Amino acid sequence: MAERIVIIGCGAAGATAAMQARKYNRKVDVTVFNSEAYSQYSRCGLPYTISGKVREFDDLVLMPPDNWDMIKVDAKLGTTVSAIDHDKKTIHYEGGELQYDTLIFATGARNADPPIKGLDKDRVYGLRTLDDAKALAAELDKAKHAVVIGGGLVGMEIAEAFKERGLDVTVVEFLPNILLAMVDPDFAMIVERHCAEHGLNILTNTAAQEVIGDATPTGVKVVDRQSDEERVVPADFVVVATGVRANTELAEKIGVQLGSTKGIVVNERMETNLEGVYACGDCAEHVEFITRKPMSGGLGTVAVRQARVAGINAAGGDAIFPGIVGAKVTKLFGLEIASTGLTEDMARRFEVSVTKGSIKGSTKPPYFTGGKELKVKTYYDKESGKLVGGQLVGMEDAAMRINVLTLGIQQGIDVVELFDFENCYAPAICDTWDPLVQSADAARKRLKR
Repeated sequence: MAERIVIIGCGAAGATAAMQARKYNRKVDVTVFNSEAYSQYSRCGLPYTISGKVREFDDLVLMPPDNWDMIKVDAKLGTTVSAIDHDKKTIHYEGGELQYDTLIFATGARNADPPIKGLDKDRVYGLRTLDDAKALAAELDKAKHAVVIGGGLVGMEIAEAFKERGLDVTVVEFLPNILLAMVDPDFAMIVERHCAEHGLNILTNTAAQEVIGDATPTGVKVVDRQSDEERVVPADFVVVATGVRANTELAEKIGVQLGSTKGIVVNERMETNLEGVYACGDCAEHVEFITRKPMSGGLGTVAVRQARVAGINAAGGDAIFPGIVGAKVTKLFGLEIASTGLTEDMARRFEVSVTKGSIKGSTKPPYFTGGKELKVKTYYDKESGKLVGGQLVGMEDAAMRINVLTLGIQQGIDVVELFDFENCYAPAICDTWDPLVQSADAARKRLKR
């Protein structure tokens, strides 16, 4: 039985692992290190500190520092682990060393900058930490033009935040559409049109080549990938949101194995290849739920579920993480975008042959005022008929429906079972035939089931 647990990282994964280890084992010593001076806070809430939907930066702190003492966890904030001697099971940090029986890497990820000239200028930012958000919020008082490089979830949420605060904002996306890790191109185009109607400039299929200016940006030189046309987009500051890279350096030095996604390879118990060493959250590579192929998480919901398993097992328990489904949702200018499981592109890459059920439904019966259009797409394995993915775009009620689809994937339901799903009904809330059921019906006919 472990007597001393050391956790490196105090984000969503590290903090959850510490709390779950303490909850499972009241006697074990738990120490958590965090290189940032802050205790656990919501990274997903950072864009909303800029828009003002989160009033104060401190409101994002989920675990106030004093609370660690209350649950008897030694939280060493603002403290960086410099080295690990796994043979002696010793952590070295500024000011001392500490022995462990079990070790959890919850070291997260860092922004991965693309090969673009001029990113070393002042007023070029990423958005990963609370300090990043504070620096970006300060731009509201002095900037008029912003360029966001990257049209994924973080990039689009940042762009919305600055647009809502009155700035001229341009998103530069290298791929043919935004949000392609989340939705198919046809749904992405719906989102693009909606954002354009709210004044957001989106340049897709466009390569950012250089941040121009002297010490600070005056613009970003971009090239249209189809026409090769060059132009300069005005910018007082630039945000780079082109993805992240797992922080694995400490783990690599003690011989922890990395996988194809460059994350730490773990099994269903969140164990690495080294005995007594676990990993969870953005630094870890697990498997996609349906295909069991390697996949990185990159989601707070995945991080805390992995961390629960790592914390319990490091404290002597026996918990299991089932794999990453990848349920995602965001809201841009009032439009909800939600997805889960495989997209069409992911199905192709993972070599899963799928059938689609696609419908345009409504959140309420057609005779009831106030219903909103809801576009729904669900995917099923052609051979088994099992549900493997889904996407929704609409002005309301997308998130809860995507949760239904995620549960369906986890429970292995097929197209007939989703069609037979008995949904609730009241005219003021939803229709007798839910759009999810209608999408299953469309696919069921194609599959002849």
